[in-house]
Amino acid sequence: MSLAITDFDFQTQSADPDALIAVWMPEIEAAAETHVPDDRFVAFLTAAMRLTARSKSLSGLNVNKLIEAAGYSRSTFFRLFEGQTGFLLKGYQLTCLLSTKVYAKHLVGQELSLDEFCAFTADVFYGANCTIPHEILQMLWREHNLTHQQFHPHLTGLAPIVKDYLAQNPQTQHLEIDEDELGGVLSNLDLVILNARLEDDEQWGTPFYYTKLRKMLKGYLVTCE
Repeated sequence: MSLAITDFDFQTQSADPDALIAVWMPEIEAAAETHVPDDRFVAFLTAAMRLTARSKSLSGLNVNKLIEAAGYSRSTFFRLFEGQTGFLLKGYQLTCLLSTKVYAKHLVGQELSLDEFCAFTADVFYGANCTIPHEILQMLWREHNLTHQQFHPHLTGLAPIVKDYLAQNPQTQHLEIDEDELGGVLSNLDLVILNARLEDDEQWGTPFYYTKLRKMLKGYLVTCE
């Protein structure tokens, strides 16, 4: 039986990047087909994901291999992205954005308690972050002089998704949530993840960070009761 993105036991086991990539890749590819209007971008993104999944490093993302796997010309690639570094940043940011689309899709129709919601949210975003190799993340951060918000623009759309769900879900609709405050909390959670990965924290990928993020999210939501 195949796994789903929320079938992992992060609370007691270390993350398995290979297993996570296997379940996340089709989710991101499906989201790209729905939410990205440019088929060329989808083709290059899909090719990069598959090459990265095999190599788990920058060595597998040779431009020639990427262009060949995508099925478009070299001129098309450079017209769209200018170069490999520009493509990697756009592709990484798009993947982050698509992960929020996957999150929203899987929330639909679920009636979760506060504990279940925090676990679900931590499962999705912790798992998604474990699929991107540290080497790529660190290179992108080093090569582009961006703020946290510029590096992760997808965060601006996450608070509305969370607030809308909590407001409509019977078990959490009593929560009094300020969207701007929630956005700040989610940004802080994301920054904790980003710093751990940029610093090669040895506890990243272990239950320590998963539990920390889950508790931080619940700690904020409890104050909204």
